[in-house]
Amino acid sequence: MAQRLNYYSFIASFVCWGLFLFVCFTGVFNSIKTSLNIILTLTIISFFICFIGLSWMKDWKSCIRSMTALFLTLGLLAVLIFIIGTGKLLG
Repeated sequence: MAQRLNYYSFIASFVCWGLFLFVCFTGVFNSIKTSLNIILTLTIISFFICFIGLSWMKDWKSCIRSMTALFLTLGLLAVLIFIIGTGKLLG
């Protein structure tokens, strides 16, 4: 279970980045602000799953996978909080 949680958090971080890029560059959704809030929620969930996955690192591969997922979700959290925060201040 622990290795799968680590693997799923790694995949979830890429899915969150993919959703973010899809929403930002295609304009498919009518309300981008609502879409970014949903992606922010998914990213926060993925971030906490990454922390849970950190406790079950057994080898160097899982360590690199956990750290990569953690930095990817942390970077996306910073970008989303900046976009949503400045959007609320300016809008």
